[in-house]
Amino acid sequence: MWMPRVEDRPGPKYVRIADALAEDIYAGRLAVGERLPTHRDLAWRLGVTVGTVSRAYAEAERRGLVVGEVGRGSFVRAGARSAAMLAMPDVGGPQTIELGINRPPIGIAETALAEAMVELGRSPRLGDLVNYQAHTGRWEHRMAGARLIGRRGHAVDPEIVLVTSGAEHAIAATLTALCDPGDTVMVEQYTWSGTRALASLLRLGLKPVAMDEEGMLPDAFEAACKTTGSRVLYTTPEIQNPTAAVLGEDRRREIAAIARRHDVTIIEDDVYGLLPEHPQIPIAALAPERTVYINGASKTMAPAMRVGFVAVPQDRVGRFTAAARATNWMAPPLMAEIVSRWIDDGTAELLATRTRAVAGRRQKVAARMLRDFPYQTMPAAFHVWLELPEPWRAQDAVAAARMRNVSLTSTELFVPGREETPHALRLSLTASRDEAELERGLGILVETLKASPEPFLAVA
Repeated sequence: MWMPRVEDRPGPKYVRIADALAEDIYAGRLAVGERLPTHRDLAWRLGVTVGTVSRAYAEAERRGLVVGEVGRGSFVRAGARSAAMLAMPDVGGPQTIELGINRPPIGIAETALAEAMVELGRSPRLGDLVNYQAHTGRWEHRMAGARLIGRRGHAVDPEIVLVTSGAEHAIAATLTALCDPGDTVMVEQYTWSGTRALASLLRLGLKPVAMDEEGMLPDAFEAACKTTGSRVLYTTPEIQNPTAAVLGEDRRREIAAIARRHDVTIIEDDVYGLLPEHPQIPIAALAPERTVYINGASKTMAPAMRVGFVAVPQDRVGRFTAAARATNWMAPPLMAEIVSRWIDDGTAELLATRTRAVAGRRQKVAARMLRDFPYQTMPAAFHVWLELPEPWRAQDAVAAARMRNVSLTSTELFVPGREETPHALRLSLTASRDEAELERGLGILVETLKASPEPFLAVA
């Protein structure tokens, strides 16, 4: 008989019951089809009114967690676990320690942004910048983007560089331009959650390609090309998200050669490419004729600067432009102006250096706190890929951490298709407010994982 744990939760009693139900469904403690206690039984066991339980079940039904059948009772509905992932309560509030969102550290770009906004307000070009722009971006912004990409070892002509509303918009436009509904896109075995969401929206299938600690396996990539007939690969070879793997140059050359043999277009997401002090050469520099290269401002400048730069093979510029126009019309020119100025005056490089330094210090905290656990990361990475000890499962760890005000990202968000969810967590080291808070959050997580999951089971 299910018994929710409600005593440590905020909010009205009926909301606490619904929140507990969502977490227990997500953690697998309640299975699809399982019958819930009657309103009267649960009210008696919790010491609340029948009306409170009725409101809780109604709230759970509104969230897509349960279904009520007259005369039979309430049951966990099909698809409830997916709904629970979205319906679980946000930890929220000033006490929350964020280890889930993979964002750059705070306090890096604020001063530079304030100065840039003052300068922009005095610019004689301000009138032009608040008007509609070309769908491909202003020419001076495309030139700045070409210079940024050139710093990654991929020399490109501004003619093939387009400005987008961030890297995610660039990925969406690329998938729209290259794929039709029902097509299959090859991705790494564990891939960025945003790509999963875009594939679902565009009705594309995802084919996971096996990885090791270095990243995508060339043999597995070639096999996927042969068996699926897919002609598009999405990959993050530099500080892969979520595993932090870095693909070595030899393997990048193998991937490029395989793509040529099978006429595959590569979408190279290089948003973390400016973080390492000595990054690998982009795949785009090895196979420019078939690689859509994507970089942007969100990871090394500021998340709110929704500006991306895309180098597109010449024969695909027209299709990409049409898709970018249909999905967003134009990139925000005021943001693009600031980012372009930062690229040209050295601010972008300075911000990347500062971000790299903070990430390095956070990595030292992680090395100390996680010394008893196997994990994978890189010196400049925002995150680590932590292997969970037995008998912990990812969803149990997420739910248990939430109860202690530590916010984690659900691992299954990184799993394409019907692949099994790994017993691992992506921990963001740079989302917390400072190193002291990171240490507290990791300490809570370590303490949780060194205990058995059983104390968190919501049973009588």
